[in-house]
Amino acid sequence: MKYIYIILGIVIILVIITLIIVLPPYLEKKQKQRDRSLGCLQYRQMLTESEKSYALNPNGKKWVRESMAAEGLRKDFGCTDINKK
Repeated sequence: MKYIYIILGIVIILVIITLIIVLPPYLEKKQKQRDRSLGCLQYRQMLTESEKSYALNPNGKKWVRESMAAEGLRKDFGCTDINKK
């Protein structure tokens, strides 16, 4: 019975180590695929438009609406937030 626990413990440790090694590159690859999607392209375009609107009229409401729309696209499509870079 003691050997079963030892083997089970070793298997669990090996699975955890494998996940630590394999999972981050896999998730990064998936994020890059999402960032190349049409939705993320629309997000970046909308964010650029809101920045232009802000530069023209910082007190206006247009840039606020555009930035909110861009944020909605970012969340919907799982894009990388380019403002946090």
